[in-house]
Amino acid sequence: MGQTNEQKLYIRGGRQLNGEILVDGAKNSALVCMVAACLVNDGSEVRLYNIPRLTDIDIMIEILRKIGKTIEINEEYIGISGCIADCDVPIKLASKIRGSIYLMGLLLGIVGKVKCGLPGGDKIGPRPIDMHLSAFEMLGAKCEMMDGRVEGVVIKELVGRHIYLKYPSVGTVCNIMLIAANAKGKTIIDNAAKEPEIVDLANMMIKIGIKVTGAGTDRIVIEGKGNIRGNVDYEIIPDRIETGVFLASVAMTGGEILIKNAITRHNFPLLAILEECGTTIESNGEGIYLRSNGILKPVNVNIMPFPGVATDLQPIITTLATKCIGESVVIDYVFPERFQYIYELNCMGARIERYSNILKINGGKKMYGAEVKGNDIRSATALVCAGLIAEGETIVSGVEHLLRGYVNLENKLISLGADIVKR
Repeated sequence: MGQTNEQKLYIRGGRQLNGEILVDGAKNSALVCMVAACLVNDGSEVRLYNIPRLTDIDIMIEILRKIGKTIEINEEYIGISGCIADCDVPIKLASKIRGSIYLMGLLLGIVGKVKCGLPGGDKIGPRPIDMHLSAFEMLGAKCEMMDGRVEGVVIKELVGRHIYLKYPSVGTVCNIMLIAANAKGKTIIDNAAKEPEIVDLANMMIKIGIKVTGAGTDRIVIEGKGNIRGNVDYEIIPDRIETGVFLASVAMTGGEILIKNAITRHNFPLLAILEECGTTIESNGEGIYLRSNGILKPVNVNIMPFPGVATDLQPIITTLATKCIGESVVIDYVFPERFQYIYELNCMGARIERYSNILKINGGKKMYGAEVKGNDIRSATALVCAGLIAEGETIVSGVEHLLRGYVNLENKLISLGADIVKR
């Protein structure tokens, strides 16, 4: 899915968006559930439905095949079967995606040892793995970082422990759940992250025979050494970040949208902000409906772990704030360095000031098309959204990042009425 020549998006702004769409499966949930499917290590198959076909997913498939798993791919599902035969995840593969970190918990639990390159992903500030390694050691593994990778081994056996996290890290909770599936006794995680993707992982693990309780609360309990079995089907939740992009885009440009498969409780933090801005929102079993006249009121937003507003939506919310008449404030408590896109927005006419992890946006000013570049998935998305409300033509490069986060984002926007050409 890679590209040999850099492509750009050419966007002519000022068009109202209207229509209905379906969002794809959640990438962050899909990646960890693919790893969790490998807990079934008797050759039987786990079929995962609603997996988005993204470059990050393709890399994870390559990693799982490298460790010995058999992957079947078709239009409906990805089937994962076979047995683990290798505990070495090469640096070249691991460094391409953040999700490679989950192989550490999986392989320590099943094989008792691991060699895994340090994870990659977007450059959005420090994302240390010390909490992961500390949790592994509490359960009975010894881990060291050397030469760009982690080497770990189980000393005697894995035994469940009571673990208190100093920060509710989604990745750390997922990794503890994966390794705890093969630990003796109960593992209790306190101050656990509550994100929907963690609940999805827990539900998937329950489906294959692992007892997990408390997902979605600040205490999760995993009972290891369950009757892990394959030949099961599981469907990944819809992507709340992609849902947020379309809701915010329609709010900015005016018009109305029905996201037919969106889950309200997963998107409630953003929905509250959009209602505060002045949009009309209705939600039911059919999905989420939003109507906007494009005239928006300013907001104050704290970016925090769920049930706060997701950090992945921070650049999109900041772009939304450029359309809000008056001063908005966005504070990011999760990734306070995730502001690489601000210079580009200001080049388009936005008035954004940064004070450490605080942004002050003087919104309601006219935006103008410019040539801009996104440096990660979400900054590229924010610049596309800015192009939708700017006067004239906006040229967005860094399009390759969008392939990691969305399936056909530009085509979905075009179906709603956006004027976008890729070339």
